[in-house]
Amino acid sequence: MPINNDILGIYKQVFVLTGGTAVSYIVETANRNISIDANPKILIAGSPKTRIMDIGGITETISISAPILIGGGAAYDGRALVGNKITEILNPASATLPILKSASYSISEGGGSVSITLESDGYSGSGNSGFYIVNSTTPHPSLNPVGTGGSGTTAFGPTRVARFYDFRAKIGGRQYFIQEASVDVNVETQKTYFINPYNFSDPAAGYGSPSIGGGGGGTALLSQLSGNGISIVYGSQFPHIGVNGITISGKGKGAVVVGSNYASETTAGITTQAPGVTVLASANNDVSFALEIAGPTGNNMAGAPVWLDLIAGIGLSKSIINATSFSVSTGILTVEFDFMCYVV
Repeated sequence: MPINNDILGIYKQVFVLTGGTAVSYIVETANRNISIDANPKILIAGSPKTRIMDIGGITETISISAPILIGGGAAYDGRALVGNKITEILNPASATLPILKSASYSISEGGGSVSITLESDGYSGSGNSGFYIVNSTTPHPSLNPVGTGGSGTTAFGPTRVARFYDFRAKIGGRQYFIQEASVDVNVETQKTYFINPYNFSDPAAGYGSPSIGGGGGGTALLSQLSGNGISIVYGSQFPHIGVNGITISGKGKGAVVVGSNYASETTAGITTQAPGVTVLASANNDVSFALEIAGPTGNNMAGAPVWLDLIAGIGLSKSIINATSFSVSTGILTVEFDFMCYVV
């Protein structure tokens, strides 16, 4: 039997640092891997025992699988986490670690979900960890109806997993219900290690504030070794993570209803693509593209239904539809499409 015969419940809260604040998200699984590049060095005049270690940088990767939800919990699902992290990337002044590395949306009859990869610097000092969990005895506040402990602004009771019929694609005036789709968000990041010009007088306090000795440029920075500016203090193996770019692409399969308001294949389809626009031969001009999810106003299931961008904070209207396949048979009519997005 176990050492402590305790009950292990599901009420563990996963927190991810978002905009400088730890936010609890509703996830299915979460995994954090931290590794340090370290190798023993066997040298002449050393020792058969490992006395010298070559220590490099730290790599921290956080992998999260989360559902796409409809209802009160939608404000804290996988789609919300990705949207918040994309907003940070587009505004470095508000960005906090961990940084979004990639996100893969999957939409099918089995429900919608997001697989997310985040990167951080491995530093886990007090108040600086970008990911942690805590024990709880209650559900997430967004899942509690108002009057039962939930917040009056975020909790609206019933929440369900988004299914394929909660998504639609728009290509100009044509609207398709999505049967299946996948969207990939990839962020190009770069890790750089610097000699750190900060005074680590208290390593537990984090990176600290620059300590300038005055005059002489970089040689006047205070030294942890001598205290009077012959050099600068030792570097840190915690990397600086830069964001170089973000790309979005995807593909989907939608149902076509001929002669209805949802779609019409009585006119010519997509033809030549111009920079930043999608062109329909029938319209002879650029049209908008959208990939949307149904959502009640304010995530309140009793609110008026609205259509929301699948990826919050980024418009997909400037996309190139680089492939379509329209299938006609005795069964359901479908159109398959691939798209690449200008991030706007």
